[in-house]
Amino acid sequence: MIDMTDAGTEHVIQKKWGSHDKSDGYARDMTTPLSWRQRFFTRKRIIIVIIMLGVVALALGLGLGLGLTRACPSPRSSASVIQPAVGATWDYPLGFSLTTSNANTSTIFYPVDLENTSADTIAALKGAGHTIICYFSAGSVENYRSDAGDFPASAIGNTLDGWPDEKWLDTRNSEVRAVMATRIQSAVTKGCVGVDPDNIDGYSNDSGFDLTEDDAVDYVRYLADTAHAKGLAYGLKNGGALVDRVIDVAEWAINEECAEYSECADWAPFIEAGKPVFHVEYTADDDATSVSAAKLEKACGADGQAGFSSIVKHYSLDNWIVYC
Repeated sequence: MIDMTDAGTEHVIQKKWGSHDKSDGYARDMTTPLSWRQRFFTRKRIIIVIIMLGVVALALGLGLGLGLTRACPSPRSSASVIQPAVGATWDYPLGFSLTTSNANTSTIFYPVDLENTSADTIAALKGAGHTIICYFSAGSVENYRSDAGDFPASAIGNTLDGWPDEKWLDTRNSEVRAVMATRIQSAVTKGCVGVDPDNIDGYSNDSGFDLTEDDAVDYVRYLADTAHAKGLAYGLKNGGALVDRVIDVAEWAINEECAEYSECADWAPFIEAGKPVFHVEYTADDDATSVSAAKLEKACGADGQAGFSSIVKHYSLDNWIVYC
């Protein structure tokens, strides 16, 4: 950003000193008394200089006041970022390959796996009217990912409970953050309009690191700012305790099983802010072909759940879904 204050001041000072050195185009012996005509023109020049100073100061003030936001834009304002509507329909197809042939035409919001979904598939889905978001794990390393070797050993922690191929990451580590920035750029390249970074809540798990809630807030803001700077929207995945501290940088929330654990009210601030909550509950049996009335009532009518976009799925996130 150019410092217009210094440049403008220097210009005015040069003019002021020029008016003293050359009052009317020739050198003068300053000990000789000035005639009334000379005094008149001297006063006139002084008045003109004062007026010029005032005009420059006013212009400078207006320029700074009106142009500061444009000269130093926030990451969010640097590009157009989508804002999905409250109540938008969705599905979570992370357990199968989503294509235009198996996508539900009435479903709007689809997170897809960043690494396993091609740019051509994303383009086709967007062309069919779907909002496509790129999913990746931001808080863990999955040993089957192509960039798994890019994480430093010192930043790799304990194994995630129930996920033997996945280990927690120290999200404070600069190299970890650099990998995530690369993944966000990949989401841009592939054509996604937002990102769904998972596992940002290592602080509340046995990660192997002394992570805190403040660390998680800082990391979420880093991810959101990085995404926004690239023109991508950002969604908070789980981490209900962080809602009040990061809702301003998230365009939506994705929650798993808030009805099961009586936590849906924690996510209500998103609805109040005009931002959707994409909510999923799971069946106990991955082979289930239906949902009991009691399960459906609990999944779709929990306290604090009003306005949520709620669905029921298998834990495998295959192509089976029940809409609330």
